[in-house]
Amino acid sequence: MNYTQLAAEALSRADELATCTEVPGILKRTFLSEPMKKAHGLVRGWMQEAGMSVRVDALGNIIGRLSGKNDQAFLTGSHLDTVPDAGKYDGMLGVLIGIAAAKAIGANNLPFHFDTIGFSDEEGVRYKMPYLGSLAVSGLFQEEFFARVDENGITMADAIKNFGLNPADYRSAAYDFTSVKGFAEVHIEQGPVLEKEDLALGAVTGLVGQSRIKLFFRGLASHAGTTPMPGRRDAFAGLSELSVFVEKYAHSVPHLVATIGMAQVRPGGANVIPGEVYFSLDIRHGEQAKLDEATEVILSQAEYIARHRHLTLEIETREAQAVVKCDAALVDKMAAAMAQHGHKNFRLASGAGHDTAILSKVTPTAMLFIRSPGGISHNPIETVQVEDVAAAIEVFTEFLKSV
Repeated sequence: MNYTQLAAEALSRADELATCTEVPGILKRTFLSEPMKKAHGLVRGWMQEAGMSVRVDALGNIIGRLSGKNDQAFLTGSHLDTVPDAGKYDGMLGVLIGIAAAKAIGANNLPFHFDTIGFSDEEGVRYKMPYLGSLAVSGLFQEEFFARVDENGITMADAIKNFGLNPADYRSAAYDFTSVKGFAEVHIEQGPVLEKEDLALGAVTGLVGQSRIKLFFRGLASHAGTTPMPGRRDAFAGLSELSVFVEKYAHSVPHLVATIGMAQVRPGGANVIPGEVYFSLDIRHGEQAKLDEATEVILSQAEYIARHRHLTLEIETREAQAVVKCDAALVDKMAAAMAQHGHKNFRLASGAGHDTAILSKVTPTAMLFIRSPGGISHNPIETVQVEDVAAAIEVFTEFLKSV
């Protein structure tokens, strides 16, 4: 099997998928948008060309099945949606490698069905909620989600109908996991570790936990020229103080990362003291106890800053993604497949969230990371090397034969 040829084909297909966008000139493709229909058309054709039967479930996940010799199934896949102004490989490459592996193996050559899933949503851009596709597949989607509204006033239920699907059928998207052997996702690393180690591939041991919080500092807007410095209730000054604390604190705790990634200053006038700032906190660690402790330390500091600056602190939303551990047996098999083809048995944790986080709640999981040159992702200059992709297809194909 010519894995370099399969890799080149996968990268060419990634280029084609990148033309399916909502915004000319950049890549943006969200949950069940019109460009997702075009992407489905491409993916359907590629799956069928690889010998797979294809269906689309009630939440818009496109699923290709390579038939096996019994009724069990092993799953792979990743997401087809993107962040705004995205790169071409985050998510999509995992789907394309699943299709390439199916092509390399051929029908009826595995002792189980092999399903490759193109999840309809992982990034959560359109409805401000991630993992819609994998939640449905896992049987964890909730009917209440349908009431969510996008920025154009379209409910999730209507978006599903507009895509030609029936939201009332959402339960049918869930697999019967008594007949599923596991799930393994191939993904670009989105970080610098493999490149630093001069390695093409890594076996993922788990995903860091995340605390995602959106909150306000509220003070008092007033004239920038006539209000003396003593007694000001400057909300942005409070956020600035918190930002310095967050950076210093995260440096002090090994493997902790903490980010204030979004801030909206109001009213936003050049000569007005900011009376309100709306901002986000993103806190991640690979150990649950460390994550929980860091979250409370940072929130306690925010409360202290609010008190001594005479601000009010309001938490709007607080979400958590628990630390995820991949299945030890599947991780060992992935590492063994790497070793069999001359790759170092290198293991690492993922600092990003993936559909694996949801599937891990219902079935054994594993991941294979591909080197990200420059450690760059969620950016149009995101890239991969064709030889690394070829290695991933070869290793993943070997892995499938071992499960």
